[in-house]
Amino acid sequence: MTHDELEAAVPLYTVGALERVERQALEAHLLSGCIPCRITLKAYQSVAVTLPFGLNITPPPRTLKSKILSSRVSPPAAESETQSPSKPTLEPGEWMKHLSPPSSPPTASFGWALGIVFLLVLIILVVFGWNSSTQTTENLEKLAQLQSQADEAASQLATLRQRLSEREDTLAQTREELQRRTAELAEVKDQLIQREAELEELKVEVAQRSGRSGRMP
Repeated sequence: MTHDELEAAVPLYTVGALERVERQALEAHLLSGCIPCRITLKAYQSVAVTLPFGLNITPPPRTLKSKILSSRVSPPAAESETQSPSKPTLEPGEWMKHLSPPSSPPTASFGWALGIVFLLVLIILVVFGWNSSTQTTENLEKLAQLQSQADEAASQLATLRQRLSEREDTLAQTREELQRRTAELAEVKDQLIQREAELEELKVEVAQRSGRSGRMP
């Protein structure tokens, strides 16, 4: 049996409604030290302690004891020999003695009422767990949508950053080209100034030569 199946069998174990094999499996699970199952068992037993105060216990008929005593049959010898005395199992009442104060043995009607109450409590717990699971599923879906939106926004931001980096690279190239053109223009201006100075010198030289040739006989 799985842990969930054992935990679901705790209410039935409390009222003694389990088969021997199931009861032994649950007792072995409890003795192994499962804290959640022990807490669940203690919670159900605490509810069971308060149930007798709200019920009207009907006393059994006076003739019931004599009928029970007259119908008792001793167990076969073969069956008693095959039972293993080295590994006794705990009865449901012994767990009540360890985990809750002892109470008087319930009657048949009390047992049926207790079983119905525990079944109702189990149904309520199942419904509550289902609602919690549904709400958890919705929250996970919303979280997945938010995560998808965040991923999309991050992708858009990465695209914008890439475009901005490309623009910065283009701007840097443009600045370098402008600086290069400015340097070339400055060099052309220097050459132009130099050519103008040479032109002025040529003009002066031509004027001096013209003056010399005019003074010759």
